[in-house]
Amino acid sequence: MFNYIRAEFYKLVRRKYIYIALAVFLALEGLLVAMYAFHNAHSYATPFGGAITLVVEMGTVGFCICLLTADIVFAGQYKNSTLKNEVSFGLSRTRIYLGKLIAQTLLSILYLVAMMGFFLGACAIILPLDSGAAFYSASEALSIVGWFLAAGLPLWIGGQAAACMCQFLIQGDMAASFVYVGIVFVLDGVLELIGLLVRGRVGDILLKICAYLPRPLLDSAKSTVGDWNYMGRAWIVGLFWLTVCTAIGLYGFNRKEIK
Repeated sequence: MFNYIRAEFYKLVRRKYIYIALAVFLALEGLLVAMYAFHNAHSYATPFGGAITLVVEMGTVGFCICLLTADIVFAGQYKNSTLKNEVSFGLSRTRIYLGKLIAQTLLSILYLVAMMGFFLGACAIILPLDSGAAFYSASEALSIVGWFLAAGLPLWIGGQAAACMCQFLIQGDMAASFVYVGIVFVLDGVLELIGLLVRGRVGDILLKICAYLPRPLLDSAKSTVGDWNYMGRAWIVGLFWLTVCTAIGLYGFNRKEIK
């Protein structure tokens, strides 16, 4: 397994795709910090503590990056017929599936570290550290961001497992992406709508399920700082999605005919 993951990263570091994607993300973050600096120079200043808490409003970006890294690692293997070659070579399907899932997850974490390090560092250098009465102090803001990342990490990994499952089970990059978007971004809204329309016990159950889906759960992270029951729930939900999506993906991939 280690050799397979190492081989995946050997291929990854030689692809311009990962560097171009990271450069775009960092450029967008740099533009955001520059806009804060411009605003500070011409209007009421936004300090470090006020700027970095924007991170907790961007949880959706983490789920989008999961789809991006799944696409980078999987690299259209059905379209290019390279997955068939790996299976024909004698590699077990379980090793192939788990190896790519781990590679995707590690790449996502590397992106997360690079992007957060760049944004926090740029804000610390360019923006004032002293906070006004209307903003969080630097320590308070860092606590909020840290809590958000700790709660978001397992949920994003659950999203990564869903992206990997879609890539392996659905032949067609665009179709796999649409299904992933439906699972992560649309499913909770559909269940909530049905729950509101259907009265009684079934409707109540559907509404409760919505609160335990990854994206809605992450949206409440900022208001739950210090609530360890919430943190435990986030990790349980993330583990649940990781386990279920991986089990479905492995089962389907092992039964799938590769052409």
